[in-house]
Amino acid sequence: MTSQRPVSPFESVYFTDSGAAGLPLFDMPAYVESQVRGTLDPTLVTRALGMLTEHHPMLRAEVTASDTGPLLRVRDRVRPPLTAREGGADAFSEVINSRPDWTESMLHAWLLTDGEVSQVVLGVHHGVADGRSLFHLLQEFWASYTALAAGADPSPGRRTALPEAIDTRLARDFPDAEIDALVDVLAEGPPPETKPATLPTEGIGRADRPPVSGRFVVDRLEFEPAVTEAVVAAARARGVTVNSLVTGLVLTAVRTQLAPETGPLPMVCGHGVDLRTRLEPELPLSTVLNCITGLQTALAVSPDDQPHEIGRQAAVQVEAALARRDPERFLLAALRAGARGIAAPSPVVSYGISNVGRIPAHPVPPGTDLLRFGGTANAPGMPPKIGVASFGGRLLIQNEYDSWTYSPQQMAQLLHTLRLSLADLAR
Repeated sequence: MTSQRPVSPFESVYFTDSGAAGLPLFDMPAYVESQVRGTLDPTLVTRALGMLTEHHPMLRAEVTASDTGPLLRVRDRVRPPLTAREGGADAFSEVINSRPDWTESMLHAWLLTDGEVSQVVLGVHHGVADGRSLFHLLQEFWASYTALAAGADPSPGRRTALPEAIDTRLARDFPDAEIDALVDVLAEGPPPETKPATLPTEGIGRADRPPVSGRFVVDRLEFEPAVTEAVVAAARARGVTVNSLVTGLVLTAVRTQLAPETGPLPMVCGHGVDLRTRLEPELPLSTVLNCITGLQTALAVSPDDQPHEIGRQAAVQVEAALARRDPERFLLAALRAGARGIAAPSPVVSYGISNVGRIPAHPVPPGTDLLRFGGTANAPGMPPKIGVASFGGRLLIQNEYDSWTYSPQQMAQLLHTLRLSLADLAR
């Protein structure tokens, strides 16, 4: 491990502007946030943010040029910018639609105040961190802030060595011949008839589309612990996980909006896969690094299919793909194809599913009540996705989409269907 290393091919799509023809990931931010009832001290917030950058060298990194390509280099000190302002939901929407200046810091923060409610938002360059490690950062921030508020002086444990890029680490696990064979498969492209059905892009060209500050939308369905436990029990009774059940609910709900109104349609569910859990030994969540890739699951879905059956089919396919190590192999093959000038087709998914898992409630100072927490990441051209998570024992179903591409009416219908379906399951 070193304080300077090359930007890896996997990381480069987040740090290299390829223009309109490239993926929409250049300088993409990812956000996590907590909303509490109580007043926060901006000075202590600033100190807690500084502790994060001391502890995690990726947050102090900068991208520099070299004769062999861009490098990530750890700076000695970084002071993450903190913007404090009044505002509630509208202010939060503006934040998650912003694109920070990453030259100053890979971590930016906002402190939003709306009456007695305070909201801390952390924004991190997606090239250096994924959503899983961001939630660990949020936990660490609040642990530091709570200790500072109690008068303690915690030590962040300064680190200077950058973690190895995930694709660099994975490349040692697979023979070149195996990856080369997959490159040939990618070069052929999928048969035209396999293109999955997707929601119509009704938002494109709309005269009433929202301003830039409201382009990326986050709609939440949050359930109390009792309802959450009832949904978990309903999933178990059907022999599936909550994530698989929600996958089936989403795909069948989307199918009802697609023509023709009867019969099966090919659909593809896009799953996020955390590659840190695929290593031996696993990388801990405390390793701030981007380790998320995608996995596409093809299904045939009819309007009258039972959601739990679709979810079960998806789960079986995902399990088989993970056993084959498809996420790792196809990621490495796509990167190698790109290095050889082979234009691998961009995956087309009907809907994305992001399974965050169970995230425990983070600490807050005495006299402060934790109201909610969550996260989001979006960019132009990305398909809509549903986030599934349990935050502090409360189930969160979160729909994220680009409202310049997909209409609010489409998404409201989907969320309404999901709300009714989950309420029925919880009875």
